[in-house]
Amino acid sequence: MKLFCRANYKQVHTSLVETKTDTVCMRENPFYVDTVRDFRDRRYEFKRLVKVWIGKLKEAKDSTEEEVAKNRINLYESLQLAHKIILNSFYGYVMRRGARWYSMEMAAMVTHTGGQIIMDSRALFDQIGMPLELDTDGIWTLIPKGFPENYSFNLKNGKKLQLSFPCTMCNLLIYDKYANKQYQTLTDKANLTYETRLEMSVFFEIDGPYKCMMIPASKEENKMLKKRYAVFNHAGKMTEVKGFELKRRGELQIIKIFQAEVFDKFLEGKSLQELYDACGEVADRWYEILDTKGEYVDTSELIEYIGESRVISKKLSEYGS
Repeated sequence: MKLFCRANYKQVHTSLVETKTDTVCMRENPFYVDTVRDFRDRRYEFKRLVKVWIGKLKEAKDSTEEEVAKNRINLYESLQLAHKIILNSFYGYVMRRGARWYSMEMAAMVTHTGGQIIMDSRALFDQIGMPLELDTDGIWTLIPKGFPENYSFNLKNGKKLQLSFPCTMCNLLIYDKYANKQYQTLTDKANLTYETRLEMSVFFEIDGPYKCMMIPASKEENKMLKKRYAVFNHAGKMTEVKGFELKRRGELQIIKIFQAEVFDKFLEGKSLQELYDACGEVADRWYEILDTKGEYVDTSELIEYIGESRVISKKLSEYGS
């Protein structure tokens, strides 16, 4: 049968994708969803404190106040990042067989809904700008310079309210389409009375704006590279890098050093040619080292270039020579 299918149909298995509907009910014991929400809210609190201390850093009168503000920014930034990592692992836990809250249905809903939200957002941004990179939890977009970004409202109680226009547009889009109109909360345990309300807990957050995003070209035609980019802020500092050897363990040191040097040149010059020239100078120098097999480089320096860091599992003596 296998040989027949291979000869006639050029395949042995047929893959079928079906969209199914399902329900995950947490009315009786909402422990899981409450835990996720509490973690998310605590992360928002740390993100708010980061903004508060950035403001205090700008208002600092001396070096002592500056130092305190910088330390607080680092602390709250680390805490919000730690909460983000834990939140991301909740989904993996749901998919893990043997987990207390194992639910393949819920895992499928999370991925399907997340994918749909990102695709809907892309359709929205296609009308106003150019989406550069799509991820499971975000979208990098090039927006025209004159496009409205932030608004500030002065409230009657004297406070200020900041509003990000692109972010609010996305939130409105998903609120209209994905809000749960029959979210139920247990109000009276004895009589099992529930309060029904409209609930929407997926929100976009804005990052940026940034000065530059560098995405490498694919080696193959019609094939997109996933999760490989470097992002630079307006001060010219690289704030985010994904998928490059620079960030990976177990890569040749020479590649890491070359990337660190060449990435710093991406914002050089006033034209594309000047940028290429600046990057070319770095590339020429490293090509010469490779071409001459490190003839003009100190031996200890060369050994560092061709080394890589590895985590080894056995004793050193077991690896032989």
